[in-house]
Amino acid sequence: MNSVPPEKSLQERLFQHLSKVLIPNLITTLCSMKSMVYISSTTATISMIIPQDIVDGRPVPVFFRGRPTIYHIFLSCTLFAFLGSFSSLMVQHKPKVERVFRIYAVASMISALVTLLYATVLRYVSPP
Repeated sequence: MNSVPPEKSLQERLFQHLSKVLIPNLITTLCSMKSMVYISSTTATISMIIPQDIVDGRPVPVFFRGRPTIYHIFLSCTLFAFLGSFSSLMVQHKPKVERVFRIYAVASMISALVTLLYATVLRYVSPP
């Protein structure tokens, strides 16, 4: 007699799907968004603590001396990255909205890094 293996139950199939696809993806997303919250909030805090010059009545870190506009762009991108990653963590029950906030956070963080790289290049190519 040929015995037919029993078909897996719905619970077993769901558990298999969750353990292979959704849970690792969720863990990756959570870890990346949490780390982005930590990095962006720490960067914004450090930028307010480091030595600053007063340019046009506004404090600007010494690294951005002579280029307050670039500093304000960098700070805005950093704060938008914090906003996007924090919002992504708060609306996990709505996957489409969470994905939009995640993309927003990553784009803002990349913009902040590009702005910082641009300021670094300007600092060494043409000092203020």
